[in-house]
Amino acid sequence: MRNIIVKIALTAIGLLSLIFAANAQDVKAYVRINTDQIEGTNKDIYNELSNDLTEFINSHRWTDATFEDEERIECNFVITLESVAGENYSGQLQIQANRPVFNSGYNTTLFNFLDKNLSFNYTQYQKLEFNENSYDNNLLSTIAFYVNIIVGLNFDSFSRYGGSRYYEKAELIVSLAQGSNDIGWKAFDSDRNRYALVSNLQDERLKKLRDIVYEYHRFGLDEMVNSVEKGRTNIYNNLPYLREMNRAVPYSVALQQFVESKMNELLDMFKEATMKERKEVYDILQSILPTQTNKFQELLN
Repeated sequence: MRNIIVKIALTAIGLLSLIFAANAQDVKAYVRINTDQIEGTNKDIYNELSNDLTEFINSHRWTDATFEDEERIECNFVITLESVAGENYSGQLQIQANRPVFNSGYNTTLFNFLDKNLSFNYTQYQKLEFNENSYDNNLLSTIAFYVNIIVGLNFDSFSRYGGSRYYEKAELIVSLAQGSNDIGWKAFDSDRNRYALVSNLQDERLKKLRDIVYEYHRFGLDEMVNSVEKGRTNIYNNLPYLREMNRAVPYSVALQQFVESKMNELLDMFKEATMKERKEVYDILQSILPTQTNKFQELLN
């Protein structure tokens, strides 16, 4: 009888441990490795890397907040390899994250970004270890950087300036990477790299963008469950600030990223609006993303 009681107790402890572990997780990610451009490679190593990176993101504690499983921040990372030389890999990283809209089954795109400067070293069966206070692994630092950006945007979307702490964490990663020769971390190397992105998100000239992230989600999309018209009007009233910031900081990567992430959503949202509203939305979007003018043209049809 005593043995049965002990077994039951151990089982209960195990179940509680699993529950606490689940509650400790705040991000739900999936990492995929695209090797279409690489010939004659060992696919096992890429499956292993994909699984290890997914486990790294999902098991790491990124915030102090408590998340229910359905509240975890969903994101996807796709590494497209373009060249492999021994243990040296290079390619691109596509990052995409979603946010649920209040009382609906709809998920809005929170972040959608292509990092064209990914390079890293990896050995099969390598143990992936990450230290927030040092720069030891370019791949893990890059992944951690974007997770913190995503978490920051998520918190900004629920609470005004709620993501500041996570942008500071991302900034620390950039700072620690300055002594390396790895690409994507340095100022002036590119106006669309990691340095530029986190700098934009902390730039006082672009502070209104963080207000818009909050207003767009909390008083725009989340409000639509009660009144589509009220939610859309709240979003419409905030859009002119995007144009003002674009004039103050032309070609801002954070500003462009926001518009790129919301582009299809905005087009769908305003397709039934008045011509005056559609023309205004067209002018604003086109000024920030002139290369997408043809797509925005549907607002005027």
